Amino acid sequence: MGRNRKRGFLLALLIGFDEKHILGWKVYSHSLRPYNNIIMPRKWKYLDEKQQYKLFEDLVDFIRPMIKQGLKSILLAEEGKLNISDDFIEHVNKHHRWLIKGRNRISFGKIKGLANTLESAQTLLTREDSSNIIEETVSEELNQLSQKLEMLINTGDPKELLIYNLEGIENLVFEGGKKDVSAAENLELIILTESYLENRRHKNRVHRLLQIAQNKGVKTKIISKESPEAASFNRLGGIVAYKKDWK
Repeated sequence: MGRNRKRGFLLALLIGFDEKHILGWKVYSHSLRPYNNIIMPRKWKYLDEKQQYKLFEDLVDFIRPMIKQGLKSILLAEEGKLNISDDFIEHVNKHHRWLIKGRNRISFGKIKGLANTLESAQTLLTREDSSNIIEETVSEELNQLSQKLEMLINTGDPKELLIYNLEGIENLVFEGGKKDVSAAENLELIILTESYLENRRHKNRVHRLLQIAQNKGVKTKIISKESPEAASFNRLGGIVAYKKDWK
């Protein structure tokens, strides 16, 4: 990843476990940025059942803001001796089913290695096996969205549940001015491909749309041009908005 000045677009949230800390990193297409951290009351191996439960609840709250922004790819990194990742996923299965089913479904990927400093996290993500896990995790998320897109196109009138032109999306997002947040009541998610974003003719216009949409609580997602799922969205021009009532 390196210290590239170009941030790129958000791909995933990397969560690094060590014996007494949980550290979060935003994984962008061209960079890695710190997110947040959790300090455990004592080393993981000394936590009792109640302390582990509270820690995992804190971790759900830790990732919740990113999920609200539309991120659904979570990478869990730890050394083999800890085994916190499996326990956390089991906790999610038992107590937070909303994270693993329906429109809120999260894709989890597990990586062996430490991500407890910026340097170790960068090194971890440059490994070939880590790159493969990232690709698989993000692809699982995008495949869900691609399948939903195809289903909506092939059943009924897609215009009832989709908007696939820039002007139409702008009309809904900009309606009511900057302080009117009703756009989030009408739009669930805006997706565009990297190829569409790189179109210089309307690049600044699209960046403005994404920023205002995010400020109003509308989730956004950019799909890499290397992703196989990009083709489905490019067929509709490269930008698609799911209306709020899609299931």
